[in-house]
Amino acid sequence: MSIALPPFLKKGALFGLVAPAGKLDTKYIDLAEKFIEANGFRSKRGAYPDKEYYQFSGTDDQRTRDLQTMIDDPEVDVIWCCRGGYGAIRILENLDFSNMPENPKWLVGFSDITVFHSALQNIYNVASIHGPMPVNLDHEKSQDREHLIDLLLGHDVDYKTQPSHLNRKGTAGGQLIGGNLSLLCNLSGSKYDFDPAGKILFIEEVGEQLYHLDRMMHNLKLSGKLEHLTGLVVGQFTNMKDNLTPFGKSANEIIYEAVQHYAYPVIFDFPSGHSSPNEPLLLGAQAHIQVNDEGGMMVYV
Repeated sequence: MSIALPPFLKKGALFGLVAPAGKLDTKYIDLAEKFIEANGFRSKRGAYPDKEYYQFSGTDDQRTRDLQTMIDDPEVDVIWCCRGGYGAIRILENLDFSNMPENPKWLVGFSDITVFHSALQNIYNVASIHGPMPVNLDHEKSQDREHLIDLLLGHDVDYKTQPSHLNRKGTAGGQLIGGNLSLLCNLSGSKYDFDPAGKILFIEEVGEQLYHLDRMMHNLKLSGKLEHLTGLVVGQFTNMKDNLTPFGKSANEIIYEAVQHYAYPVIFDFPSGHSSPNEPLLLGAQAHIQVNDEGGMMVYV
């Protein structure tokens, strides 16, 4: 089934700001509003991104209603999730995305927001953007936020990476899917799980134990997901943790070992994830990757 691509933005488009997971310092909402205005767009705050309920930005019901309002509001062109953290999976089942295939709009975010990307791609066949969030706007200015606006405007964005001794050479095409590895594994076996056939999988992670990463890669391998991919893009694995007794492999080496018997191309050190830059990715789109002695390359087709 073909993917529904939301309309590209025109100046004056409306961004809806929500925090469907962790609680948020209000300064990031202010930064987001200034950034949106500086790029010629308008913004609308949800009812709860500046609220808190323990570690969450509001109760499950409040966060659900806030995001659902943005989904249903015909004036909102982009739903920009202000941060990840934890909590999106708690409200996933209560959200209704059913009008998105006929009236698609952009949803932008990463990390915990992976669960919404998974729902949009794997159930509703709607594209979305894995990319920077308002909580990232106080980091050193990077081209990633400029590329986010480029994607939303429909401009061409392509990516090049440096050579890695772990890269596997080759070319491949397929639908780009993925996000945070922990969340992808948490959704395994659910209706939000992904079918790997014909897919280029992107993965990233933060703050996990190396043996947890090893276990998650074996989960993907044992479930047949790694075997049936057309390509793999390995993003940033940030602040990974080791045991007192060392695991013995780096994050990239763990991933390499899990996919070493397959033939498809693999790009390591792709600049997306929990470090800067966090290049935005058009999930659900058809992509082409090429890996050679000069590094990796990805374009949308």
